[in-house]
Amino acid sequence: MRHYFLGLVVVVVAVLAFSFVMPAQSVQKPPTAKGIPDLGGVWNNSAGRDTPAEGIEGPGFAFEAIGRGGIPRNSFLTKDDPQPSMKPAALEKFNANREGIGIKDGSTADPNTLDPRNSCFPPSPTQFYTIPFPFEIRQLPDEVLLLFEYDHWVRRIDLEAKQHPEGYPVTWMGHSIGRYDGDTLVVDTVAMHDKTWLDGLGHPHSEALHLVERLRRPNHDTLEITVQFDDPEIYTKPWTGKKIFQLMPKDYKVMEHVTCEEFLELGKHRY
Repeated sequence: MRHYFLGLVVVVVAVLAFSFVMPAQSVQKPPTAKGIPDLGGVWNNSAGRDTPAEGIEGPGFAFEAIGRGGIPRNSFLTKDDPQPSMKPAALEKFNANREGIGIKDGSTADPNTLDPRNSCFPPSPTQFYTIPFPFEIRQLPDEVLLLFEYDHWVRRIDLEAKQHPEGYPVTWMGHSIGRYDGDTLVVDTVAMHDKTWLDGLGHPHSEALHLVERLRRPNHDTLEITVQFDDPEIYTKPWTGKKIFQLMPKDYKVMEHVTCEEFLELGKHRY
C-alpha cells in the first residue's frame, strides 16, 4: 500500500509540472511563426533626408525637392535611370505635362497645373508614394490594407487570390493580389485608370499598366518599396523605381484629409 501511495504522488506531481510547463512553452512561440514579415505601422514619406537610410541605397524623399544627383524626389527616377524610354506619343504627353498650362496671364509656367489631382481625381497607386502624407499598413490574414492619409484613400491587397479575376473593371486603385516571399510582400496590380500619373512629375500610363511592388523592412525604422512599371503602350521596356519611408512613432495616427475641400479653400481647383 505504501508503494502504491508513493507512486500515486509521483504521478500527480508529474501531471501538475507538465501542466505548468506547457503554457509557458506556448507563450514563447514567436508571433511570426508562419514566416510573415511585420510591415505594419505608419510610414512617413516626407522625412526630407538627403542621406540614405541605414542599409538602403538612395535618398530620402521630400515633395518637390531635388535629391542627390539632381533627381526630383517626387518621382521614381534614379541616378542610374534618370528617364524611362517612352514611345513618341507618350513622350509628347509627358513633355506637355511638365510644361503645365501657365498661370492666368500666361507669364509663368507651373509644372503641376496639369496634375489630375488638381481636378480632384485621386492619385495612382504609385503616385501616393510621392506625396508628402503618411500612410499606414495593416496586415490581416486574408488581405493587406494601405490606408493613405491623403484624400483618405484605401488600397486592398488580396492575399488569397492566385490571379486577377477575368473581366475585372478598370478602377482608380486597380486590382491587387499579394503574396509573401521571405521578408518581402510582393504585390501585383492591374486594371488602373489611365487618367492618373505614375508620380509627381507627370509620367503617364495606359490601362495596360502592370505594377509589381516589393515591400520590405530592411531595419526596424525603414520601409523600402521597389516598383516595376510595365506598360507596353507607353514605355519601350519595363522600368524600376524605389522609395524609402521612415517609421512614425507608435502613437501616431493617420488623419482624415479631403483633397477637394482643401483645393476649394485655397482656390486651386480647376473646373
